[in-house]
Amino acid sequence: MNIRHPLKTALAAAALLAAAGASAQAYPAPGKTIRFVIGFPAGSTIDNVSRVVLDNIRTRTGATIIIDNKPGALGVLGVETVAKAPPDGYTMMPASSATHSSGPYLSKAAQRFDAVNGFTHVGRVVRFDVVVVTGAAQGLQTAGQLIAAAKANPTAVSYGYGSGTGQVVAAAFSRAAKIQVLGVPYKGQPPALTDLIGGQVSFVAADLGAVLSQVRAKNLTAVAVVSNKRSTILSDVPTARELGLGELNLTGWIGMAGPAKLPPEVVQWWNTQISTAMAAPEVIERLRNMGMEPDLLNGEPFQRFVKEQYDAWGQQIREAGIQPE
Repeated sequence: MNIRHPLKTALAAAALLAAAGASAQAYPAPGKTIRFVIGFPAGSTIDNVSRVVLDNIRTRTGATIIIDNKPGALGVLGVETVAKAPPDGYTMMPASSATHSSGPYLSKAAQRFDAVNGFTHVGRVVRFDVVVVTGAAQGLQTAGQLIAAAKANPTAVSYGYGSGTGQVVAAAFSRAAKIQVLGVPYKGQPPALTDLIGGQVSFVAADLGAVLSQVRAKNLTAVAVVSNKRSTILSDVPTARELGLGELNLTGWIGMAGPAKLPPEVVQWWNTQISTAMAAPEVIERLRNMGMEPDLLNGEPFQRFVKEQYDAWGQQIREAGIQPE
């Protein structure tokens, strides 16, 4: 009898179990679907940016990634879905200034989760300017005309908002301009902009990418950039500082995140895929054509950035006197 045989058998079994374990940990597993939950409607800035990056990742890796739009409550419906999901990498989302910088201060529902520590913030993909736009048909072609109209008849002027970013910037702009106007909430930026073009509201503070095509088509007029420097895309639009409105320097951003405590191999996979996508010339071109500035930031630096932005937007919201709803 060969006494080594049981030992060889045990070692072989252990090797098979180890291989099976390693295979089980592979991400994404063959045949498994990654659900990418977006708390805003199709056609919104966050949705458009996500689709550009995810298209590249799908094509290169063959991963099955489906987009699940869950608009409502300033993105809270989608964000909370991800916050409560298992931390296995199969439920992911776009993090943004709307959902993780301003949203937690604007919605009581958003206070059910920790915007900073309740997620694994994987990587930032873009930054973007926020601009104040009016409906071209209303005849308010400059910020001065808009402010004068609001001071002359406050009840006739209102602003629409479909994201936390839009609400905070519009309120901060109004406060700096010393005007008091009504804010009208929407389920996303596209319906707010539709009503702006139709004359139901007077102005909207929106992501540049959401309004660029309509500004170029002259359906909307950009009257101010809420930044300390002019946009490289709409270089003829004055900044808030140039308009005498002080230091209104609010920049939007979009990244990718998952539930807290994602496994290291999942974080590594997403870091690699985001970095590769953001190095692709066609991705950069598509994002810039949308009014986005590609700006990759991964790992721990991105986690710190999220915390810094959360604090900065919180200060602006407190100064504007906006209360959570």
